[in-house]
Amino acid sequence: MPLQGRRRSIHTNKITRTTFGTILVIASISGCHAATTTGDIITFTDAPTTMAIEAGSQASFDVTLRNSGDLYADVSINARLPDGISIVSGDGEQLVDMGKSADYHIVIAAGEDMASGTYPLEIADKSSVDQHTWHTIDLHVTGGSVATQVATEPANEEEHEEDETKSPGFGFMAVVVAFGSLMALAYHSRFL
Repeated sequence: MPLQGRRRSIHTNKITRTTFGTILVIASISGCHAATTTGDIITFTDAPTTMAIEAGSQASFDVTLRNSGDLYADVSINARLPDGISIVSGDGEQLVDMGKSADYHIVIAAGEDMASGTYPLEIADKSSVDQHTWHTIDLHVTGGSVATQVATEPANEEEHEEDETKSPGFGFMAVVVAFGSLMALAYHSRFL
């Protein structure tokens, strides 16, 4: 191999090793969010499965969310509420430390004209470091007329649509961009 070809090969190998090493260092830094998360990091450890409320009144329940990941997380409660039910308080955002739990005291209200029956009230953790995990509570409404139809709608339609179209995250994109850059650099260095 001529001397010029050998220099080009050595130069290409150095660039490839340097670029690959940089990608590995960036992906290993936990605070940069380049690593993709697997599994469910934010989970309900304590949440009711049933509760009762009288039409025209308020009721409350407590849930506990645990952060089993290695990142701090700002977590709030997302809800899909039956018609006639609203959240009065308790769904605000809290910082949940790594390996710790946070309690949420949630107050809901049932409209006066709400029909008696059992309705699904769905709650989920909402954070930027984890996929949403939905938990269903069977809500028994008393004191109203008999229910003829049960309907559940997201509390915020935009948030619900956002859940369904969630991207794979920055970690995945960082790997794709880095790999593409590496390939372009290797291709370009062939002509030096």
